[in-house]
Amino acid sequence: MAWPALSVTLGAFIAFVVATLGVIGGWLPAWAAIAINSTVVYLMFLPVHEATHHTLGRSSLLNALVGRFAWAFIGPHFAWPCLRYAHMEHHRNANDHENDPDYFATSKPFWQLLFRGPLGDFYYARWYLARLPERLRNSWRKPFIEFAESAVLVALTVTGIVLAVITGHIWTLAVVILIPQRIGLFFIILFFDWLPHYGLNVTHRENPYRASRTRIGLERLVTPLWMAQNYHLMHHLHPGLPIHVLPRVWRRNEAGYLACDPALSTLYGRELTVDEYRQLRPSPAS
Repeated sequence: MAWPALSVTLGAFIAFVVATLGVIGGWLPAWAAIAINSTVVYLMFLPVHEATHHTLGRSSLLNALVGRFAWAFIGPHFAWPCLRYAHMEHHRNANDHENDPDYFATSKPFWQLLFRGPLGDFYYARWYLARLPERLRNSWRKPFIEFAESAVLVALTVTGIVLAVITGHIWTLAVVILIPQRIGLFFIILFFDWLPHYGLNVTHRENPYRASRTRIGLERLVTPLWMAQNYHLMHHLHPGLPIHVLPRVWRRNEAGYLACDPALSTLYGRELTVDEYRQLRPSPAS
């Protein structure tokens, strides 16, 4: 069981409930609720991501339930199985401008990410829908079920927003859910997509060691804040491992990875050669 991810799920949900009750009860200002729930959205991507890779636990039911539950805080109108399909394609086709669903963000400079990141769920939906007809022709059952689930969720989402407008609660909905979703999505795209892949032109199929990077520096602080995405290269090499074990795997096998000339950079983005890394870290990172 990936207890760290499950603990984050529970903690984030409790924070969401408290912030929501605070807004409804009038004792929590809007700015504080937006800050808390934006953090909740960001944190909920950890269980979403783990469930997508079936690393929350051995139970498929557990992964499916927790994945859907956590994803509801991020993109309730786009079904989690659709996201799972898109994410698996990202792993197969990282940095491939035609087939990588994350390319909408990873190929653009940071100033564009400020606009694209908060709309990441819509970019994924557009990418997914563009490939749906061909998938339906090849093997219709699985994509049909995915699309049907999304259609139901879209209807429920639109209904909820319309009801909030009619009943005069749209501002409450915006503070509690709509605004935090956009802010949280920006940070999800930033840490899980843009920072690991921006500027790398090698595709995963060409060289998996050069298609995503490891960022070096302040690991004890950055690893929990970035949910281990400073070790994103390790995740692409070992997608079946829970995220919380990646730093340990890197340290244990560092010499072997360095022999493959992996993509490395400092925390602030300066690219490092293997020799430069060894000068910075003459012994395995602690």
